Amino acid sequence: MFEFTLREFWKDHFNIAICLKIIDHAWLHVTTRTLTSAWKKLRPEAVAERICEELEPGMSVEEEIVSLGKSMGLEVEERDVNELVEEHTQELTTEEIQELQSQQHTEVMQEIGFEESEEEVISTSEIKEILGMWERVSQFVEKKHPEKVTTGRASDLFNDTCLTHFRNILRGRKKQTSLDMFFSKRPTGESEKNVAKKAKTSEDI
Repeated sequence: MFEFTLREFWKDHFNIAICLKIIDHAWLHVTTRTLTSAWKKLRPEAVAERICEELEPGMSVEEEIVSLGKSMGLEVEERDVNELVEEHTQELTTEEIQELQSQQHTEVMQEIGFEESEEEVISTSEIKEILGMWERVSQFVEKKHPEKVTTGRASDLFNDTCLTHFRNILRGRKKQTSLDMFFSKRPTGESEKNVAKKAKTSEDI
């Protein structure tokens, strides 16, 4: 696959266009609420009063949650919020904690088993081949397509949604291979040390 050192990547593959794509991708995740909160402190007059003062001063946390929920078009009652808060303030018993841990452990093992069953179907060579094909397609589109921003977003979306899963499988297999090699060598080395220690002990006796 494509493996670069940091210096090679920075010199040959990191340019202004990629920087703009990263900035654009990050900017899409900035919410209106975040912008409003920032501008309210930097320049209050630039932010509409109705946006800044959505919540009345002195409102309780429960009332604020209800107000925010209704502003989003949700049906939220203060009674429901209070019940939810009370449930989370109650301390769990030892039995409940153990049951929760057992349930979480079961879910994790099921997920691991599901991932392993999928990996058995897909070979490493197939994953490397499809990732290489995608690399060539994305580079071609980036160079030839006139709509750089639009295609960049679409490319990032496809990459994150569809290909990250297969890259994670490859990384997991590489780590597993390294661990297998490491542990397959360790017993021999340890047994030699044990033999040497036993021999030395026998000599001392």
